Amino acid sequence: MSLFILILLPFSSADTPDTYAQEFNFTYTTEIYGVSLHFTNITDTFAQGDVILIESRLQGKDPLEAIPYYQEALKTSDLEEQAILWESIASISGNPSYYWSSYYIWAFTNNSFRADIDRHLLNREYIPYQYKSVELKQPYFATPKGATNITIGESHFTLTEKDILVSQVDRVTRDWLSSQLQDPESEHLLTIFSENYDVENIGWHEGGRISQYKDVVNFTHIPVTGTLVRKINGTWYAPNELGIFMFDVPIDKVEYPTTRYLRQDLALIVDTHGVNMLVEQAIRNNATVVIGCCDHIGKIKAALYLNEKGIKVICNTDKYLPLALGQTNQTLGSAPFKEEGKTLIFGNQTITFDINEKIIVLNVTEDYGISYYATPTIYFTHLQQQTLLPFNIRYVTITGYGQMQTLVDVAHEQDAHLIAARVYDENDYIALSSWLKESTQNRIMLFHSEPYPYGYLLLRNYPEQVSFDDLMPDFS
Repeated sequence: MSLFILILLPFSSADTPDTYAQEFNFTYTTEIYGVSLHFTNITDTFAQGDVILIESRLQGKDPLEAIPYYQEALKTSDLEEQAILWESIASISGNPSYYWSSYYIWAFTNNSFRADIDRHLLNREYIPYQYKSVELKQPYFATPKGATNITIGESHFTLTEKDILVSQVDRVTRDWLSSQLQDPESEHLLTIFSENYDVENIGWHEGGRISQYKDVVNFTHIPVTGTLVRKINGTWYAPNELGIFMFDVPIDKVEYPTTRYLRQDLALIVDTHGVNMLVEQAIRNNATVVIGCCDHIGKIKAALYLNEKGIKVICNTDKYLPLALGQTNQTLGSAPFKEEGKTLIFGNQTITFDINEKIIVLNVTEDYGISYYATPTIYFTHLQQQTLLPFNIRYVTITGYGQMQTLVDVAHEQDAHLIAARVYDENDYIALSSWLKESTQNRIMLFHSEPYPYGYLLLRNYPEQVSFDDLMPDFS
């Protein structure tokens, strides 16, 4: 039975509802993906409030109609979610008096970072902050003299019932882009998202993978929500466990229509997306493993920071993970996992290739969704820069989905037996699996593939020929 704190204060007609949301473009993401939102069968009161908030921002409806639902959700929420709901009510109503309730809860739970911020919001005061700039290193690999071979995929770690896994909320318990909303802390994991189809009951994205992990291991899973982000010198940042803002957050995630805007430069993100938004809560909840997106430089900074704290990171969506090459074996990108009793082993699936052999590397120059096909090029560009080795690389640029056969055709023309690629859909799988069947000498390094059913299948159907984007390759 959760403690319920209810302090109702009057709404002042002098306050402007949803004041600080006016400057944001809430249609950006829906236009990029070409989707329309159709919310049906939403029964959870937290989510019902969010539906009204989203529709008010996209369709010009009254956001104040969301507040009764948030107030009802208070009755069944734990203390932390109650604080987030009070902050939601305060920001949407435009009445800072409601911050008294969230301040009281954060103070009661010994979260001085959040309590101090709500105290300043309550009093309409300037909010002091701490900021630390983080620069990524690009270390050189100390390759052995005379090395001729590279082994990829030896990095690994385990997940057991003793682990505490912290995850993002987006694509795990909620996915507003595919009109799936529920309480962010729900135990019901989503496995099908805006792609809107299933493949052999494998599931998609972080929700699909966590669901599979839980089928084997009875670990503790905590989806974290309500991350505060601050705009500093034109860039948004999420904090570490001390409340120091360190990890840059891309504007498209700040512009989610479920975000609560507390000031012009301060926002509360309910649908957390990315490792950069998980640091403060992960450390506070004693996480041993974190899973989230790594498709932005701030997310890589956060993953390395968590590794320094002894926390392992799973980054299946790994576009910018190559920025951490040579720095850690405790963050794994598009790595498969295997069952061993009641333990999951991530990684440890190797291939070896000669430094001088031809490598056919996938690339794309388009932006956003299809840009994940550029991950192999990002990896090998950095690997070449950091090793100074004369790799024999042939980059192949595609211009749209369904063009993986082009990569295979170039491999045939060049008599190459190593491909670096990304698998998203069935067309990608068919082209690459057919090539693997031609010869056991044919091998593939996969990037940004484990979150998708067909990438998941390729890694498991050809374990002797397919590996992943290991950050710590071995030279011999």
